[in-house]
Amino acid sequence: MPNASRPCPPDQAAGDPRALRQTLRVVGVEGAVVRLTADRMSGCAQCAARTGCGAGALAEMADSAPLEIRLPRSVLVAPGDEVVVSMPGNALLGAAGLAYLLPPAALVLAAAIFSGLGLSDLTVALLCLPVLALSLLPARLADRRGGLVSGMRIEEVIAARRPGGT
Repeated sequence: MPNASRPCPPDQAAGDPRALRQTLRVVGVEGAVVRLTADRMSGCAQCAARTGCGAGALAEMADSAPLEIRLPRSVLVAPGDEVVVSMPGNALLGAAGLAYLLPPAALVLAAAIFSGLGLSDLTVALLCLPVLALSLLPARLADRRGGLVSGMRIEEVIAARRPGGT
């Protein structure tokens, strides 16, 4: 079948109704690792349309190169195939907490402590800069160890059309 869908073995399918699913394209297979690519998406339809939202303007200035994800190879795939990848909702919440909750919470706490010590606003602001840098370290370390994508699983493979009908 040229564009047949191959389900993964049942023990690898997430089956979690709260899991987030996305279809990604396989761009390479290197031994036990599958390289997947996805277009970077804006946060909402308005951002995607680049109207009425500052985040759309920021997304335009940011790196628009496709996002590449490396996952352990758990199924037979080839470059050009598409795969449905799932991530449990709890894993997403954990990653979002590290990236979006920890830094502002650390800044608020640091600013409160430094202000409580009677330091000037400029001194508080300058002391908060290293706190911000340190608060980003857990997310960076988790990304390096693969902790942010460890919950991702390939649920389904959608075979690409191959020349000659295979």
